[in-house]
Parts: sequence; structure tokens; C-alpha cells
Amino acid sequence: MKKLSTLFAAVALMLVATFTASAVDNSYKVGNGKVTVTITDLAPNAEGTALIACYNVDVAADAMDECSSLLITPVVRDENGNKKVIEMIVVNGESRKINEEWLQRVCYGVCDPNSVRFFKVKEGEALHVKTCTQVPYEDWMDNGAAFYTTTQKVTYKPNCIENYPGEEYICDIPYLSEPLVVDPVIAPIPVVAKMEGTRVLRTKLFYPVNVTKAVDNYLENAEALELLNTLDRGNFAVTSVAIEGWASPEATVPYNQNLSINRAKTVKGIISDKYNFPQDVYSVKGNGEYWDSIIDYVDNTDEPVVAANRAAIQDAIAANGDLDKREAAIKKIDGGKPYKKIFDAVYPRSRFAEAVVTFQNKGYNKSDVQALYKADPANVSADEYVLWIQDGAPIEAAEKAVKLYPNDTRVAAVAAAREYAEGNIDEAIELYKKAGDSEEVYNNLAACYLAKGDAENAKACLEKVTDQKLRETNTNELRKVVLNNKFFNK
Repeated sequence: MKKLSTLFAAVALMLVATFTASAVDNSYKVGNGKVTVTITDLAPNAEGTALIACYNVDVAADAMDECSSLLITPVVRDENGNKKVIEMIVVNGESRKINEEWLQRVCYGVCDPNSVRFFKVKEGEALHVKTCTQVPYEDWMDNGAAFYTTTQKVTYKPNCIENYPGEEYICDIPYLSEPLVVDPVIAPIPVVAKMEGTRVLRTKLFYPVNVTKAVDNYLENAEALELLNTLDRGNFAVTSVAIEGWASPEATVPYNQNLSINRAKTVKGIISDKYNFPQDVYSVKGNGEYWDSIIDYVDNTDEPVVAANRAAIQDAIAANGDLDKREAAIKKIDGGKPYKKIFDAVYPRSRFAEAVVTFQNKGYNKSDVQALYKADPANVSADEYVLWIQDGAPIEAAEKAVKLYPNDTRVAAVAAAREYAEGNIDEAIELYKKAGDSEEVYNNLAACYLAKGDAENAKACLEKVTDQKLRETNTNELRKVVLNNKFFNK
């Protein structure tokens, strides 16, 4: 039969309690009703090299009324003569006369002496025997093998062993009525996030045409103002506020230059009225007309009218350093149709003032990070994403963090855990592959593969976990996957 590995043999028995939570737990009366056998685990280990046999044997208080000793022999056998004795349980009445030497010879002739256990019970006393062992798993056990117990009573003068009533069927192997519930364990991955240091926050206020006063609800201005409201938090220490204003090109260059300066001054007024920053932290500048977004739109848009006239518009832009003449040249192309499309698509967002705030970050605050993210996900540092994702950030924020910081193993680690929690196992696997090579990472990769029912990859990952305590977290889950795959084609 296929052998998976010998990695898990040492810990297989220690993990039975975890396994049995999902297995059938059933009791059977044998020995003329005097003995109860309760099976908890009777199935191969993960690598298929051993049969895990865990069961309880309870001997009733009146079981010794008809004899001096009781022999209970659990075995695994099939109908073709293959047989494996698991152990012999010998129960002797404490007050009864017993030929121990003879009884030992008999038992040792049937079973390995190391697997024969002797117990003494007082008159009217019950006995509870717990067994959790393993025997070599052989190919024939795959085909029709079953678990039996043979109960016999022993009397002396003369020495006599009689069936009581003899061999009795208990259950088939493996003892599983339904697939086992696999519950992999994700280990916390230690990550360090340093919140102290210089940070930069960027935000924009947009303006309608010819307007220089703030319009709170125009475009994304509400979010921008909310972001500016974070500047008075105790974990920020502002060191500079650089503000630059811009205008769209529809008026003259001098007019737009003045418009852009006034827009920048408006943003400064908003900040200085609200916060008591020293005046020397401010710099205010008007940049006139903003052509960058217009050029980008012309170069890349799929809008049919603009795309059809792309070359002519590009020529008009390149040939006219005078911005007033440039705009006039564009208006003349194709009766002004491309200009109208550009105006509607780009001009509203070309009228703005941008504030670039440099500050010392003194600590993590969830609401501040949320405000930063809402304004622009790029405002949030990798350290803040690491802390926020662990503090319940939405899955969209975790995915954005991965895109912004693709080489940060800490971001990958916490984002992977979040994807796993959301049930996105494939995404979690890809992120854990980028999260470093710690034992916790390999354990968590194994957990992901276990959740997919992929025993082979899970085993390969667990082999890289050398810490026994950590490895044990998912070793038994691997066994469940192996059994499910083998016996239920899961």
C-alpha cells in the first residue's frame, strides 16, 4: 500500500483524543453481557504503516462469579485466515486461587508478552481498562478486515479455559461511519509593526469652475476634509504642510494662475483655522493650469471621439507651449467634439488644491487609519496595514495592502490569515508563499492544503516544521485527510 511518510508515527497516539471527536463512539456487549467494549479509534495512521487501536474494556462487578480468571483477547482478522492479536487482558480474582505460572505460559503462547496485561479485582469490584496502541498495518487489512474480541473464563483444579462465549464480532475496519471533520489550525505568525517615524499624508480638495472657496460635498471633498480632521490626534506631530493649487485650462493663463493660488490659500485656511500649527510649517503655491490628467486621458482613453482624433490632439499639445493657444487649438479639432469630451471627463478633477502633510507618527489608531484609507489607500503605511488587518480591517483593505506592498512578508502573513478566515484558501496559499520561511508559515500552508484535502502538499509542508509542539497542531488533521481520501474518496 502507499506509504506517505514516517514523520507522524511518533505523535500519532498522542493525538487520538483530537481524532476521536469526529469518529463514531459506540459500545458493544460481549462475554455473555459481562464485558463492554467501547471503540473510539480503529483506523490507519496518516502514513498507512500502523493501525491505531483505541478502545475501552469495562468488566462488570459480577463477571468473576463463575470463574477465577477472565481472558479478553482483541484481534483483527479477515475471512482468509489473516490475523493480528492486539493484546490480551487477563483479569484475576484477588481472592481466587490461581495458577499464575501456567496461565502466563498459555497467554504468552498466544500473544507477545509485552502485550499481555494482568489485572486483579476484588470480590464485587468492576474494572475499567483503557487501551490506545498500534499494530503494524498490513495490506490484507484493507479488504474485509474486522475487529473481534474473544472472551474466555479460566478455572483451576484442573486448569481449564472455556469460551465465554468465545470470539464475537465488534466492527469493521476502519471504524468510520462518515468522513472525519478536518479542522486545521492556523498558527499566529509573529510580525513587528513600527509605528514611529516620518510619514506623509496627501489629500485633495476639488473646486467647481471659477470657485476658490471650499465646497464640502463636491466630488470627494467630504472624505478629504475627514482626513484633514485626523491631524489633531495625539499620535500625529505635524512638521510641514505643503499646499499647491491648480486650475483647469478653460480660462486664461493669468486668471488660472491666480485661481490656483487662491485655492491653495483656501486649504491653508481650513487647516490653520482648525489647528494651531506654527506658521513656518506651511508653504503655499499656485501652479496654474493642470494639464497632466488631460494628456494622460488623451493618450490612453478608449472614448471613440477622442480616440479617433488622438493624433491631432497630441500634435496640438506638443506644438503649443503657450497654454492658451494649446487649448484653442484643441477646440478647433473636429468641430470641438473632442474638446467637449475632454472637458466633461477631465476638467472637473483638474480644479483642486493638494495638501502634502509631513508628520511624525507616534502610534496606531484604528479610526485614523480608516480615515487615511478612505481618502487614499496609499496613505496607509505597511506597518499600519499590518496592525489594521489584525484589528478587523475589511478583506478589501487586506487585498489592497498586498498590492501596495507586494514584497512585505508581514503584510502577506496577516493578509493570508485573513483570506483563510474568509474561506479563500487558494488566495491564502499564494500569500503564505510570500510570507517568509518560518515554521509558522509552513504550518499554515499545511493547514491550507488540509482544508483543500491535499494530503501530499500538507505533508510536505509539515515536514519543514521541526518544532514538535507546533507540528502536532496539524499532524492529526493530516491523518483525517488521509483517511477521508482513502475511505470516502474525499
